Amino acid sequence: MITELQTAISKVPSRKARLKGLTRVESVKLKVERAALLFRGAPVAISISAVNACITTAIAWSDVNLNILLSWAIAVLGLSFIRAGIWLRFRFAGTSGRNMSRFANLHLFFMAVNGALWGALAPIFAVHGLIGHAFLPFVIAGMTAAAIVSAGASWRAVIAFNVPALAPLAVVYAFAAGSDGVAIAGVVMLYGAATVYLAMTMQRMVDRSILLHTKNTALFSALQRQVDEAHEAEQRFRGLVESSGDVTIIFSPEGKITYASPSVEKALGADPEDMIGLTTKDIVREDDIPQFRAVGEKSLSKLGEVMTLDHVCMKGPGDRKYVALSGRLTNLLYVPGVEGIVFNGGIFDEAAHGVVHAAE
Repeated sequence: MITELQTAISKVPSRKARLKGLTRVESVKLKVERAALLFRGAPVAISISAVNACITTAIAWSDVNLNILLSWAIAVLGLSFIRAGIWLRFRFAGTSGRNMSRFANLHLFFMAVNGALWGALAPIFAVHGLIGHAFLPFVIAGMTAAAIVSAGASWRAVIAFNVPALAPLAVVYAFAAGSDGVAIAGVVMLYGAATVYLAMTMQRMVDRSILLHTKNTALFSALQRQVDEAHEAEQRFRGLVESSGDVTIIFSPEGKITYASPSVEKALGADPEDMIGLTTKDIVREDDIPQFRAVGEKSLSKLGEVMTLDHVCMKGPGDRKYVALSGRLTNLLYVPGVEGIVFNGGIFDEAAHGVVHAAE
């Protein structure tokens, strides 16, 4: 149990953790989780593409040949409907690892097709003398930024859209934008390189988050098992103790009672619940406290150490009479569910010079 916990903690990646040397299971999990993130981000990407296509058509309605513009708009909207249908199909089919991997491959392909359609705006605008229109770079930049947001879990998906969307824009500016065209094309290429770098950085962050979540899940499972085992151990301990007629009292390291068995009521005339919170000074006769403490200190030297108490007088809370007991102290401080010094014994029979257990 402790070994499992230590193993889980040791595998938690540091802030500078590298993603090299992953096991096959971890690699597969990363791919599946990335695909699941792409699946969740797909509706956003599809919606943005469809809405922007409508806005672009409305803005260029009077400046671009309607046949060309409508053909472009129908292609973008048609692709959006196809992508939405595929997304719904996989949603109803279930989000298994196999389905998510298949969806990621299709999504990558359609991102590339969609990027090519948006990249086609550059030559369309250039043919109609609108290369200097401020809307063109604005909408292309907005679409590439949206690709990073919706598909940041996979830098390949981002590149699949951004490269075919930005490359035609850079070429058109280089050859059709006059003296400043080359400089503008350089800016577009620099922007494209920046989006690629940002996409790769985002994927590394996503991968580390997935790994950290995986390790945290393993750590939580180990902790949960430890808690469950401790609870079971406590239940077994209490069951055994409560079925016995001997007096069992657990003292915390500070000397306070944390548990008293039901047999305390018969031996000391006190309700077990009334014993909780009392200290050795409250229940042990003053003359017996030094020996009680001495035996207790010896029992602390080793886990499971058992020290004999030949004779000790205890009483319940209030003005009750002391009762002579004899038993033993056991160090169970580090045993889950106990975590204390345990006194276990019976009534001392002076005539027989021994202990009278409840069974007798």
